[in-house]
Amino acid sequence: MESEDDADFARAIALSLEDKKKKRPQSPTKRSVVAPKRKAPVHEHEVVVISSDEDEEPIVEVSRPKKPLKISAKPEKKAEPSPPPPPAIGAGPLSLLGDRAQMERERLARQKRLRGPSPPPTASSADDDDEDVDESGSEGSARKRARLDASGSAIATKTAAAGGRRTFPTGAILRIETRHAERAETPGIRLTEILGPREDIEFAIISSYCIDLPWFYAFFDPATPVVLVGDPKLTPGADVMHTTLKNVFPNWVRVCPALANTAGHGCMHMKFMLLFSKSTGAIRVVVSTANLIQYDWRDMENYVYIQDVAKATPGRNMVKLLSGEKPGESFPAVLAGVLRGTGVEEALTIMLQQGHTSLPIETLGSGSSKTKSVLETGWDWTQGRAALVPSVAGKWEGWAGTRPVVGQGQTRLMRAVQTLGCALDQGGAVGKGKGKGKAYDLELDCLGSSIGTYSAPWLAAFRLCAAGRSTALQSWLDRSKKKVPAQTIPLRLLFPTLETIRNTKLGEPGGGTLFCRRTQWGKMSTLAADEGAKFEVRDARSRSGPVAMHTKMILGTLRLASSSTGKDEEEDSVTEDSSDDEIEVIEPKKPHAWIYVGSHNFTPSAWGNISGSGFNPVLNISNYELGVVLRLETPADADGVVAWERPARKYARGDVPWMQEESPFHPNSG
Repeated sequence: MESEDDADFARAIALSLEDKKKKRPQSPTKRSVVAPKRKAPVHEHEVVVISSDEDEEPIVEVSRPKKPLKISAKPEKKAEPSPPPPPAIGAGPLSLLGDRAQMERERLARQKRLRGPSPPPTASSADDDDEDVDESGSEGSARKRARLDASGSAIATKTAAAGGRRTFPTGAILRIETRHAERAETPGIRLTEILGPREDIEFAIISSYCIDLPWFYAFFDPATPVVLVGDPKLTPGADVMHTTLKNVFPNWVRVCPALANTAGHGCMHMKFMLLFSKSTGAIRVVVSTANLIQYDWRDMENYVYIQDVAKATPGRNMVKLLSGEKPGESFPAVLAGVLRGTGVEEALTIMLQQGHTSLPIETLGSGSSKTKSVLETGWDWTQGRAALVPSVAGKWEGWAGTRPVVGQGQTRLMRAVQTLGCALDQGGAVGKGKGKGKAYDLELDCLGSSIGTYSAPWLAAFRLCAAGRSTALQSWLDRSKKKVPAQTIPLRLLFPTLETIRNTKLGEPGGGTLFCRRTQWGKMSTLAADEGAKFEVRDARSRSGPVAMHTKMILGTLRLASSSTGKDEEEDSVTEDSSDDEIEVIEPKKPHAWIYVGSHNFTPSAWGNISGSGFNPVLNISNYELGVVLRLETPADADGVVAWERPARKYARGDVPWMQEESPFHPNSG
């Protein structure tokens, strides 16, 4: 039986359709819509499982289809599949699992008693917990955000006010505020503030691996046109091998881009929003680690990058290239390529055919490096400081050409590190004189929600890319494949232990979106035992309190090498000696670190597998992913955005990672 909310939701859509018929001419394409049932909210101890985005099978190369499209004007008649309900304890064949589940529930009950009773929910706070639709939030939450804005890091808090709403013209990394966070160590934001007033959204382009459509649809005016990019394997009726387009609501077109693997591996894992403002003409760019499901915005910790991009000023250059960036590598140029690669261009064409003739962006252009896209010319990107890092599924080959490796995955990360001035082998030339160049080392901390299957060669190549060492990468590709040399860059993989998950507010039932298999743990243990590999697995604990993290984040910290000589870092500058023939050029000052945040887990499926030769490299990528990289000038900047407790605790004897397939609360995940 439908609930009252379901009936109200169906009536609202019916009224919207009736009103649309009165106000607008009938579209040439006949459409109908069936209101999907609203999902019940995820309550404490409810089991939520989302399939892992990591694939174990080898990559199969196939030729890309010549843009075959399957277009359906009929909306989907099914809502997104709900997460599986909690298993009935005792129903399984192993009584031991039932006993363990009962012990876990008793432990959680004791933990709750020790923490004391929760305060009775107010009307507004109850709405926030269940639906996240209260714009203002609590007064205490507002004061907390204001304090962080006044004293937080430069990366996260250079904001401006626009009608009482925070804006981020230079870009910001922010924590999504959840109900289980007990401390505000980094600046936070809620989904309602990200989206803003529904009546001000003129147009939106949204991407998510999985989405709760009825819940998310409620944040928008029914008349607002929306392009939704989704995963074909989670979309009923979508074709994995061909781009598929379909109306899911009136004015909503969903596009599912093709996956490159014939065996069906990989996924569309990008999580981003482009929100076009009706009042200002600006674009709010949001790159996220969260899926568009209530659980990710209420119970799990995630992070977002937000940048507000103003409308272009006629007669001015609207793009400011980072140092060393080439045409086609700027933030808006890469973003336009992402939209083309995910089928958004085709969705815009469908929008025009269905009567949306005044969209702020109607086409992306040809994609030629000689011509700029509408994104590059229509908005002012000059204040941005981030480099955009996509992975588009498929095969990429060569250093140049139409599908170069440097535009995607780990080799795009390499270019981002270089253009941001963070590369180990990048800097100003040192001429004749007394000074010498400084040498730096790099340390990597990699946080994710899904573990991959790693090999020593893959880790070695990723380290070179993360260090911005393109010349060394070329030499590495031409190396003898028989032996991997000892590594110089420490790499710490951050993933929660079983005990850490048990100690979160939701316990084991709340770990359904974190993935590590027993076989993967075995391979990681072998790598960690090799001292020459410089590979460690460390516990991932949120700085916000007992909440599990779905965040994907990489911190690359630059350290002045002990053998380096020269002036102190704070004195780095361009100087000229009094002697005409002794001129010393000191390299630009290095930042303290760089940080990545986005949808990429630390896996080969997300970042790609590189092969080929130094002259002609080949990069094979299984997933669609998107993230950003920024400089962190000081340790305080890093402290203002890093999600986990530092230093991360080493796995002790007896520690094992959280493996949901071995939990009695997730019996179907194995």
